[in-house]
Amino acid sequence: MNRVKGDLIQMGLDNEFVIIVHGCNCFNIMGGGIAAQIAAKLPDARLADDETIRGDAGKLGTYTVGMHGKLVILNAYTQYGISRDGVDVFEYIAFERVLSKIATRFGKWRIGFPLIGMGLANGNKDRIMTLLENFSNLVEAQGGSVTIVEFRS
Repeated sequence: MNRVKGDLIQMGLDNEFVIIVHGCNCFNIMGGGIAAQIAAKLPDARLADDETIRGDAGKLGTYTVGMHGKLVILNAYTQYGISRDGVDVFEYIAFERVLSKIATRFGKWRIGFPLIGMGLANGNKDRIMTLLENFSNLVEAQGGSVTIVEFRS
């Protein structure tokens, strides 16, 4: 697993990744963090989210797919509600489930992530990084790669 500083969206647009994965809540609100940036710059991702049922907890551990040219954007449902100051709303079991699904379907590709769950969702960095490392091992065994991009303006 690679870790770099940069702009995940621009890196995806520059073909450094085939797939971008970011975390979403189940209420079709892409109003903060990288989700808001993705909704603005890659509108098909927002449309894919809007096609789901607002508030459906059954979305946890799944993803929807948006496209921007050849770039695939996966809206991973990793939290039920919207982020609240200082409260960990990240759903670790859902994250593990969605990573497994992504590894199975997209394991041969170059995949980019933000520091998913570690910002507005207030998730536990060590726990999330362990899940990402396990995911990366599965992807690398299939010939793909995983890069975590820490935002740098």
